[in-house]
Amino acid sequence: MKKHPIRSSSILPASVGGLSLLCLSLMSSVLQAQTDAGAQTEVNEGVVTGSRIKRDGFDASTPVSVVTSEDIKLSGKVNIEDQLSKSPQFVASTNGGSSANTVPGGTADVNLRGFGATRNLVLVNGRRFAIHVADQVTDLNTIPAALIERTEIVTGGSSAVYGSDAITGVVNFIMRDDFEGAEVNLQYGADSPTSTGNYTVDLTAGTNFDGGRGNLVMSLNMLERGGITRGERGDFAFDSLSDGCVVAGSGTDHSAGTPLAGASLANCKAMGGDLGFVRGGSGDIPTSRISGIPLPGSAQSNANLNAAYTAAGIGSFGSFGLTFDEAGNTIRAAQDPQDRFNLGPDNYIIVPQERTMANVFSHYDFSETARGYLEFHFSNNVVDAQLAPSNVGTNTLLNVNNPYLTSQMREVLNQLDLRETGTTNITTGPVLRSTVAGDGLAVVTLGKRYREVGNRRSETERDVYRTAVGVTGDLGSVSDIFMSDLNYDIYYSHATTDTTENLYNALSRSRLQASLLSNGATAPVCNVFGLNIDDACADAIGISAINTTDAKMEVIAASISGDLFQMPAGAAGFALGTEWRKTSAEFKPDSYLSSGDVAGFNAGLPTKGSLSVKELFSEFRLPLVKDVTGIQNLTANAAFRYSDYSLSGIGNASTYLGGLEWQVVDSVTFRGQFQRAIRAPNMTELFGGLRRSVETATDPCSSRQPTAGQTQAVRELCAATGVPSSQVFTAGVQPNNIIPADFGGNPNVGEETSDTKTFGVVVSPSAVPNLRMSIDYFNITLDGAIAQLGGGLNNTLNLCYNVIQDENSEFCRAISRDANTGAITDSSAVQIRQANTGALETSGIDLAIRYSFDLPNSKISLGTDWTRVNEFALTPVEAFPNIVNHCEGAFGSTCGEPIPETRGVTRITWELNSYSLSLRHRYMSSVTVDRHLLPKRSGGTVPALDTLVYPTLDAQSYLDFSFTADVMENIQVYGGVNNLLDNDPPVTSVAPRTNAYAATYDVLGQEYFIGVNAKF
Repeated sequence: MKKHPIRSSSILPASVGGLSLLCLSLMSSVLQAQTDAGAQTEVNEGVVTGSRIKRDGFDASTPVSVVTSEDIKLSGKVNIEDQLSKSPQFVASTNGGSSANTVPGGTADVNLRGFGATRNLVLVNGRRFAIHVADQVTDLNTIPAALIERTEIVTGGSSAVYGSDAITGVVNFIMRDDFEGAEVNLQYGADSPTSTGNYTVDLTAGTNFDGGRGNLVMSLNMLERGGITRGERGDFAFDSLSDGCVVAGSGTDHSAGTPLAGASLANCKAMGGDLGFVRGGSGDIPTSRISGIPLPGSAQSNANLNAAYTAAGIGSFGSFGLTFDEAGNTIRAAQDPQDRFNLGPDNYIIVPQERTMANVFSHYDFSETARGYLEFHFSNNVVDAQLAPSNVGTNTLLNVNNPYLTSQMREVLNQLDLRETGTTNITTGPVLRSTVAGDGLAVVTLGKRYREVGNRRSETERDVYRTAVGVTGDLGSVSDIFMSDLNYDIYYSHATTDTTENLYNALSRSRLQASLLSNGATAPVCNVFGLNIDDACADAIGISAINTTDAKMEVIAASISGDLFQMPAGAAGFALGTEWRKTSAEFKPDSYLSSGDVAGFNAGLPTKGSLSVKELFSEFRLPLVKDVTGIQNLTANAAFRYSDYSLSGIGNASTYLGGLEWQVVDSVTFRGQFQRAIRAPNMTELFGGLRRSVETATDPCSSRQPTAGQTQAVRELCAATGVPSSQVFTAGVQPNNIIPADFGGNPNVGEETSDTKTFGVVVSPSAVPNLRMSIDYFNITLDGAIAQLGGGLNNTLNLCYNVIQDENSEFCRAISRDANTGAITDSSAVQIRQANTGALETSGIDLAIRYSFDLPNSKISLGTDWTRVNEFALTPVEAFPNIVNHCEGAFGSTCGEPIPETRGVTRITWELNSYSLSLRHRYMSSVTVDRHLLPKRSGGTVPALDTLVYPTLDAQSYLDFSFTADVMENIQVYGGVNNLLDNDPPVTSVAPRTNAYAATYDVLGQEYFIGVNAKF
């Protein structure tokens, strides 16, 4: 019986994006495969990623890179996404992986070409795997790394072959499914700063049965990863750093300096200071901070209130407000940034994880024409996320006769009450309270961090079940010249992911407000002034919550492929098929969360929905010319897919591709392809309920607006959209670096459409044996990008105030503010919804070089992969095509994770009879903050680099060392050290959570690992 297509071990031509080089034992064949040149060894035909037509792996018109199981082992990474993220064609994913201390947490994804995890497709053995949330993304924690034979990565749209989601390409994990014997793999790893351990155990066993007609492979994986907090990591990660003016010589590029009194970013140098980092953090502090009240002597104050201020000893304070001593007896002006709360030490930089995974792969030859196969997967993944204690900073009602305050402060509250006009409504979760002048209630903005309740914790448990059953086989031939060498594949798969999030040590907004007010003659339960929260108060306001998410995916697919007819240059290959898919998801938030009553975790409303699609697809490969002058081989390929969606916003959609391969001579092959792809909206984008998110952003109406942007036009627009004129460009408009926003779905959103163009050449010069080189150009454009209004919170603020500057625009209409302070608060969150709002485009060049040569009793192999990003452009709103954010070589609040213009990975390996030594070099070019680059590239007002705090993150070079040693016939020891030189990451206050981009740069210093592999 012939080998079936999905079983082939052939490897495609590699693009530059491959993360590591292939293992030495396969190096020779891999080098040949990566070049499209004539092979010197026999290779079985088989299906390779990017096509359903059976081929020998040397004639693909689209670049495909390969990562092998040996690459994974030499990296020492216990999760597959850590290995893939080092590849030059991937951009780090902020919200996924080991460094994502988010709620929910514990998932891992890939971000191919930087377009986001929802725009690349993850397959296992060429089939869709499992989705874990309503975003329909595959969690790579569910991929059994011990069973991976290789990973094939296709660049560019592949919807015509695989359907929706393959905008930037496909990551296809090919599993070992024909295994005999038993294998045990044990690995331990740790980092140098904390020595926190991680362990993984893999047990794999396989056997043939019934005289070799069947094979069964079973694998068990157990993983435990220790958590590391920012406090434990120390150094650059300990403090919550902000930009500021420091005493000259007092700070460094990775630590805070001493704030220079009376200085700002604008006048820092004039006052003799240095621009640098200061210890910042949240304005909601353990001793409480009162703000949002009239400043002494201001137009909003009056004589009686001014007198009360003076009597209380607070006759002078700024917009940052007031705070108390620990006893709560003395009140003073709050100092910014000195009084801010350091969020850093309690937060995880690496989240702890425990995982148990079981996989079964089996196939059985029922006959010469029918092979049945089975795939089963179960995984249980438990992750704890930890955040600093819960805080609340919003308009709050206090009794003017509060017994915990001094008589002088009670008079201040009394005067605040008497100066009120009209009715003021205060919403705390589901409860609405009102106050009027003289009713004994005063309104202040009370910001407090409730340490006594404990650190916020989220325990996320995720169970994944997947089963795939199918039959594949050979149908023979209708004739020798028509419909020959036919084979078929029919399968059904069902995957379910059940996620439970247990949230601890949150606060109830309604209970907190109730606990701050007296009940008749009974004093308030909580004394929030100073450090006076007792157990009774903590018990009264603290709550827990439970969220659940269920996600399902079903697929039925059938295809037939083979040679359609004979042409003068060879057989015309074809594939025809049909596919039905259905995905569904339901998110059930805790009742506290759905009511908006929880402080400490993002609120959300239920999300429930499903979508299905029926598809027909075809693919053709036509050898046009062969063995003529100047053309050794010229082959065309094409594919078409018709999709009928159960969505009114899409309906019917068509995707297609076409490509050419031109082998001039044995040593030179040109290749090119055009692909049209789509992405259907996922269930979050369609049916997502309103959810509250508090995100890092800059309010242009606050003092955080760059000085160059504090123009008269912006000032007037701020006033028109609700900021009191006296508060524009002050710290009180944005006391924290985070802003609340509400996001939600749109059932009428349409599909995204993308076009991918690739063109390249593969060279294998006969004068230099074993030297292989490839260079490929890529261009990917995406229209109708589904995103929140304006592309997100920060972009919406920027578009309203700095770009469009029209108070009636949809962006400005999404913004509301507190009437007293002008701040965007919990009760006036920015309203953002999903839409086909933007566009994306990226282009660049991939370069790959492979070379190997023999030495006496040994062999040297060298390989290098580089990607040059020429363009990475985000158009927030396609209706304004001239407003484009060119983010290549940039990082920041708009561009997000760093996008180096040049990334490269090089590995050199020396292999002897029983051991090997390998050195890997990783390079990323420097990046510059988008606050400088974006206006520079768009012709706007450009803040000079010397007016920004550490605006450039230097280029980074990392060295990784690894080895293997065959200590016995079937026992191998391996290990290594990543980041051998112990480089610290570049530090910036813009980076989320850790003062550094933990998903892009190495934040743990040296990481070492040791393992043993035994085969029986």
